[in-house]
Amino acid sequence: MEALPEDLIRRGMTVRRDDGELELTIEDYPYANDGLLVWDAIKHWALTYVEHYYPCTADIVDDEELQAWWMEVRTKGHADKQDEPWWPELDDHENLAQALATIMWVTSAHHAAVNFGQYPMAGYIPNRPTLTRRNMPTEMGADDMRAFVEAPEKVLLDTFPSQYQAAIVLAILDLLSSHSSDEEYMGTHEEPSWKQDGAIRQAFEEFKERTREIVEQVDNWNSDPDRKNRHGAGMVPYVLLRPSDGDPTDEKMVMEMGIPNSISI
Repeated sequence: MEALPEDLIRRGMTVRRDDGELELTIEDYPYANDGLLVWDAIKHWALTYVEHYYPCTADIVDDEELQAWWMEVRTKGHADKQDEPWWPELDDHENLAQALATIMWVTSAHHAAVNFGQYPMAGYIPNRPTLTRRNMPTEMGADDMRAFVEAPEKVLLDTFPSQYQAAIVLAILDLLSSHSSDEEYMGTHEEPSWKQDGAIRQAFEEFKERTREIVEQVDNWNSDPDRKNRHGAGMVPYVLLRPSDGDPTDEKMVMEMGIPNSISI
């Protein structure tokens, strides 16, 4: 489980400048472009929440229930990794907010990015076949290569999953890529307790406003002809990390229905 900035840095997709800001190594990288906007909104919301309920760092350190939870995460949830040096201590606002934001990111936006594009991207079996029923021809096998040259479509169809196998895969992908009818989306669900606390309610309203700004930015990028990885002939607009700016059931396709609050399968 990894925060988005650390994930991008580890994969060489971004570097952290001397001023602390991130600089993408590939400027037109939709997952990173949109994801960092969502990550920043989540992190700011988490930090504001933490600072409100834990005015002093000592309050965090002295919270026995919180510390016991974090110990369980390390020693029970990730027993095989419990002694790794990268585990942070929950001893200040930043570390606690970072831990919470990471959990929120992985179970909401990151999951949306890897899950809801499955059917749109793999529903056309040749685009991402799930298995091959025969070896692809190579120059070492003269007969196989000759058959491929003479009838490439037949060889490919014999290699791809059968119609029966493809139908099963499509049904599963459609199920995995579907949203629940009672889905709760990021930035649209307000806990009753927040309404009783003016500061938290204001912070949540600011979080909602940031998600609306992300929607506008994503739409602008998707209509920008200079962004070749999300606009133009043969390209599908990148909307997997586009928050819902209204009723998700009004959206046109499953990929742009919004980011669920938590993992939804």
